[in-house]
Amino acid sequence: MTKINQLESLKVLKAVVECGSFTVAAQRLNISAARVSKSIERLEIELGTVLFNRSTRHMQITDSGEHCYARAVSLINQWQGLKEELVESHSNPRGKLRISAPMTWGLAKLAPLIDTFMLKYPEIMLDVQLSDEHVNVLEDQFDLVLRLTRQLPDSSLIGRKITDYRLVPCASPDYLNHHGQPQHPTELKDHSCLMYSLVGASRKWQFFDKRKRLDIFLDPSLVSNNSKLLHVALLAGRGVALIPDFIVNEDLAAQRLVPILQDFQTARLNLYSLRPGNHMPSLRLKVLHDYLCQCLGDS
Repeated sequence: MTKINQLESLKVLKAVVECGSFTVAAQRLNISAARVSKSIERLEIELGTVLFNRSTRHMQITDSGEHCYARAVSLINQWQGLKEELVESHSNPRGKLRISAPMTWGLAKLAPLIDTFMLKYPEIMLDVQLSDEHVNVLEDQFDLVLRLTRQLPDSSLIGRKITDYRLVPCASPDYLNHHGQPQHPTELKDHSCLMYSLVGASRKWQFFDKRKRLDIFLDPSLVSNNSKLLHVALLAGRGVALIPDFIVNEDLAAQRLVPILQDFQTARLNLYSLRPGNHMPSLRLKVLHDYLCQCLGDS
């Protein structure tokens, strides 16, 4: 029998865990079930531990197997990344990139940049998924996630701030003529508010009076997880919104919308890039990230 190397053994382990059986893993890898079994046995001998509890009908991964699987995935990804980087270093950036970005921001800001990027790097194939929901970077196998948020939670992901946007409180002239203009954030409770909110998020707007934070809890007349829908309602005079400046800058300049509560500051909405921390970034990912930072970054 041909000698089974350690990298192949890790790939076999990964396939067995993900497929749930030796037979299906063998089909995925296009090798014999006996080779799969022998590979796992040799890996168990090498590591000095049992990876699977096996019977004639059932197979169950052990705690050691779970730990080994997690490390195997990381090592295989690093090896794949190294191969891709070395191949790309001798040629133009090429291959596939899977990206996630917020819906409205993606249409307004990312789409024009993607067009130019594709002209510059025609051998890079982009799979761009737009969603306002926070995707799982690892489970959904994204190479890069672009996320608009005030602050990132702690995680194993590698995050970098690219730029930020101002949240603008505003309304249409028609709405303000009929309902008056609030002079203090607490007066927003008497107005029809159009609020961006994801499932489970508290329904409040945050303002700052110098250094004092004001949390204004509201009962909005319209809630959506998509800013474009709120933008349409805002222009139609349906209420007041706290909305990113990249959505309403043109409307403010044309006086289709009027800024309010200008004596109070609002929090900045940060654009972060996120990528898995256990993956070596490919050349194509590096050139895309550098391009986005160059086009969008503040410096």
